[in-house]
Amino acid sequence: MSTALYVDAGIQASKYCNVGMLAVLVFDYCITLEAESQWVWHRKWTLVRFIFTVSRYLPFFGIGMTFVAALRTQYYPGENCVGYGQASSVLHIASVVAAEGLLMTRIYSSWNSKRLLTSLLAFSVLCLATCYILSDTSLIPNSTNTSPIYIPNMIGVEIPNPGDCLFLIGRNNVFNYAALLLYELVLSCLMLFIRSKRYKHSIGLLQRTFFHDTMKYMICIMIMSSFSILLTMFFPATWVSVTDSPQIVIHSVLASRIHFNLRASERRSGAQPQVEISEI
Repeated sequence: MSTALYVDAGIQASKYCNVGMLAVLVFDYCITLEAESQWVWHRKWTLVRFIFTVSRYLPFFGIGMTFVAALRTQYYPGENCVGYGQASSVLHIASVVAAEGLLMTRIYSSWNSKRLLTSLLAFSVLCLATCYILSDTSLIPNSTNTSPIYIPNMIGVEIPNPGDCLFLIGRNNVFNYAALLLYELVLSCLMLFIRSKRYKHSIGLLQRTFFHDTMKYMICIMIMSSFSILLTMFFPATWVSVTDSPQIVIHSVLASRIHFNLRASERRSGAQPQVEISEI
């Protein structure tokens, strides 16, 4: 016999938000499909096109798994959702890494320095490793999915979460959001440095599009990451999952649109740079 899973306002809001994000992702894909066919499909397969494809299509699988988890209302004896949740998390992280990989290679192309690319890769690995290590600690109070909630007239009632199938994530995700915020801050400072050093006196349409769109991308990610940190740390545990899918959608949508805008700007400017920013 099945058992109804616990639901409150926070869990319900998290489910609505994550389900809605799948609709946003599908809608954006539909309205940008023509641009993708124009600027991507006829290009030869390169490492950069592979990264773009991952950042474009992998979120459908990751958010699709979140969508299925959000629709779950019953727990059946013997079920265990730990593996499913871990697989979903891996897809979410891979989607973000792919979008950030596109950003990294574009910054490299604007400076054309292998030392810079190596430094960015090392910094990215350091951020990922630090997140992984810190997420496995108890530095954050009430970081588990079964942290107590407070119901009127009751003190510290633990949330029933059979088989880890409840739509909840731990507060330890705050380390992921903090690392992402730091990463974007460092890259935005690097972008401003490159803009002032190399393109201070001469800048074309392609470069202007690159710097303008990339800065908007990083500002959006920093705002979303800051909101995720505040929500994770100061709201009840059942609200933490609200920003799970929005992070992935913002990364995928903005990364794809920057790619299309760069291609269009390159065509309009007729530029043939030594290292194509739109390709990288």
